[in-house]
Amino acid sequence: MPLVDREIPKFMVSRKYISVLIVLIILFSVPFLLIYKPFSMAVWLGSSQTLNFSFTILFYLSAIVILIVSRVLMYGVHNRLEVKLMTYILWLLAENIVISLIYTLITVNFFPMPGIEISMLATRTVMCVTIILTIPNVFVMCYAMYCAKCEELEAIQYQYQQLENKYHLLDSRQSDLRAVAATVTPMRDDTPKMINLHDNNGTLRLSINTDALYYLESEDNYIKVYYKHNEKLLSYMLRCRTRSVEESLKGTSMMRCHRSYIVNLNKIHLMEEDRRMHYITLNDKSIGRIPVSKSYYDNVVASLSALQDKRSKAEIHLDNALNPIL
Repeated sequence: MPLVDREIPKFMVSRKYISVLIVLIILFSVPFLLIYKPFSMAVWLGSSQTLNFSFTILFYLSAIVILIVSRVLMYGVHNRLEVKLMTYILWLLAENIVISLIYTLITVNFFPMPGIEISMLATRTVMCVTIILTIPNVFVMCYAMYCAKCEELEAIQYQYQQLENKYHLLDSRQSDLRAVAATVTPMRDDTPKMINLHDNNGTLRLSINTDALYYLESEDNYIKVYYKHNEKLLSYMLRCRTRSVEESLKGTSMMRCHRSYIVNLNKIHLMEEDRRMHYITLNDKSIGRIPVSKSYYDNVVASLSALQDKRSKAEIHLDNALNPIL
């Protein structure tokens, strides 16, 4: 984007900027006019005579009023429209021309100078007014840009500090999460992972992880073990007594729900009542409903409640660690 098409910084049309600029123009122009006397072609500017003094004050006040009105209008326009850099430059040029025109009209009508062409007078006036207005404008603009950059730097430093604080917070929360994970994992893994199943002769026939085990079904002197391997439901026939298998399953998530069935509590999806009978549905659709006899119903319900409470406590503990981060 060309430089002239860019929007001017907002500070250049702020109330503070306009006020400082007007004050600086007044403080700069008075000693400049008195010391250097740039309008030497028209020496009426001064305080030596009453008429000269009156016109000097009139011209000076007119110029100040023009600048104030002009900047107020610019402030109002900028609140509604974007003021481009080219527009700003043309605006300053218009201020210059209007003030120069007032001086030229006063000189020509009240203090005529024979032999001085109006065009020459106007050109010199524009040059002098340009000097008087440009120097304060440049000084205030540079100072305002410096202040704006300082504010930007402070904002960046503040954002950096906020990000650094968030980083330290996240780092501390990660440490908390690791600590929570260390406490949650044992709650889920407080049972033996591997179960060793032996036959009636005491020979080890099957060693299986409880996470893969779904249920056991008793058939006469045999027990059929259902488990998953590579996402497939498999079964293994084991010749042994149900009571000996129960001894191997103590302290695990496996629990008897029927004289012919032992289920993994962690695999239960649903327990429902149907025609005064209770049934368990496991989280594998290929497995049919497993009956729950009345003699084991209360124990199953109590174990499921205890397991749910343990999981809830672990989730609450984990949520408390996650919430400050989220």
